[in-house]
Amino acid sequence: MRHKFWMFRNVNDIPLRSKFLLIYVLSILLPVITINIFFYQRTSADIKIREQENLRKSIDRAAGELLGMIDESVALSRIIAADDSLYELLDRTYRSPVDYYNEYHAFLRDKLTRYMSANILEVRIYTKNDTIQTGSHYIVMNDKNNLPGLKQLKSTSGGILVVDYIEPSGFNAGRRISVIGKMDTYTSYANYAKYSKIDLEVSRIYSILNRESDSLQLRLVDSNNRTVVSSGEFGDSDLSQTIDDDSITKASGNSAYALEKSLGNLAYLKGWKLIGVADTRHLDHLLQEARNSILGLLAISIVVPSVLIYIILRSYHYRIRKLSRHMEKVRNERFDLIEIQEGRDEIGGLIRTFNIMIGKIHTLINDVYKLEIRQKDLELDQVRTELSMLQSQMNPHFLFNTLNALLVVSTKNGYTEVIEIIKSLSKLMRQLLSHSDNLIPLQEELQFTNLYLQIEKFRFGELFDYTFEVDPDAASLLIPRMSIQPLVENACKHGLQARKNGRQIKITASRNASELVIQVIDNGIGMDAGRLTELLRDIRSERPGNGEHVGLRNVYRRLELFYEGNAIFDLSSVPGKETIAGYRIPISRLQQKK
Repeated sequence: MRHKFWMFRNVNDIPLRSKFLLIYVLSILLPVITINIFFYQRTSADIKIREQENLRKSIDRAAGELLGMIDESVALSRIIAADDSLYELLDRTYRSPVDYYNEYHAFLRDKLTRYMSANILEVRIYTKNDTIQTGSHYIVMNDKNNLPGLKQLKSTSGGILVVDYIEPSGFNAGRRISVIGKMDTYTSYANYAKYSKIDLEVSRIYSILNRESDSLQLRLVDSNNRTVVSSGEFGDSDLSQTIDDDSITKASGNSAYALEKSLGNLAYLKGWKLIGVADTRHLDHLLQEARNSILGLLAISIVVPSVLIYIILRSYHYRIRKLSRHMEKVRNERFDLIEIQEGRDEIGGLIRTFNIMIGKIHTLINDVYKLEIRQKDLELDQVRTELSMLQSQMNPHFLFNTLNALLVVSTKNGYTEVIEIIKSLSKLMRQLLSHSDNLIPLQEELQFTNLYLQIEKFRFGELFDYTFEVDPDAASLLIPRMSIQPLVENACKHGLQARKNGRQIKITASRNASELVIQVIDNGIGMDAGRLTELLRDIRSERPGNGEHVGLRNVYRRLELFYEGNAIFDLSSVPGKETIAGYRIPISRLQQKK
């Protein structure tokens, strides 16, 4: 045992001042610093993850809108390629320009304008049919008017391609991003090659990219890794500029963070992507703010508790030292009072108690201690005398002799009912005085209760009746002695006394898979919810409010004693109808008589 507590002995050898210092360093200073460092690291990581997620959402949002514009144009290209009436007019050889213009004004002029939208700048069809006159929507292909990206379109699969180029002249000259497609759906109209070209609204693309300029500088890059459109400016850019990591770093500085988002894996978008460059100075500013906040919190968390602990521990240490010195004087039989400001805390109470002890120690030793011992002896003798008198008054032998005398007199005079009730009372008293087991079979407890009910039946006559409903499987189970009869007695005393006739009590004992259920049901006056709550509180209280219902309280206490809270005491009542008292015991806590 001594080796078991060696560590505590070593702690007890440490001076009090050193203990306080260890408590401060190990319990306050180090945990506060560690927690704040951990909190800063987690906060910094969360800020970085949040900002990166926001940047990723920004580039995903812009890429989604761009892809929607391109998909709209691709769908339109396929609709045009499926228009057989358009094929028939474009594949026809016209004898004169007049014939063409007649068809143009009748059908072709408004054929493509209906496909225009906010995302589409222009829709054109290129053809090698030289009998058609070049106009706003229909272009005859030659050396002067050739389809941009025709070579790439011929070499790609799928017949659709996204290209970018510079339109040198025309009403909408400048940078163009177009969806070009072959028109070869109908082989019966294949006399002349035909191609559709749908120009996207570049200003709309600039608007999409500039919308995210607060967090990202975006660049739309084509399949040749060249910048097509970039945010922050509106105008022509150098399409020959190739994008790589070095160019991004030079353009944005050393504090740049780059993101890349592909526009899709379809053949006509292969190689097209969005590159976003974020300035990390905003992230650095957020991290600096978090660092300053945590440093300020760390300073407050250290300084304020340190000052408070110093003040509190100084008061504690000073008074403990004083008390320790005076205890050393007591060992040397010097009983001096501690003359300091005591305070109202536990140490102050200890000092006050010490001073009181010093003042009374001689009196306790010489006078009071011996006097109290004599007084306790006298009180104990008095209690023993009273107990002996009570035992002599309740001598069982005297009681049984009296009952036997009454039985002889009743027999001589032919008092049959009195004879039976005396016999029942004699059996009742004999079981009360002779039975010492704490647990008895349920059947014996019910027999004992039946003796009591026979006496009550004698008292009330025809006004009272009782019944038993007992599960045979439960008869041999062991329950606490005197755990049913007090419930019956309480029902007779408090429930049935006020009822003039038809008094009934039913005792039930049933066993199910999980518990034994005992119930005593009377048809007495019952009680309201307020009175029932008050009664339950009185039964379960350590100090009951009055002397009533002692039997219920004794049953509740015996159940608590034997089953350690696993048994449930039940009490319910309906005013003017009935009262049910009983208890439930888990089968796992019950024993069975062998």
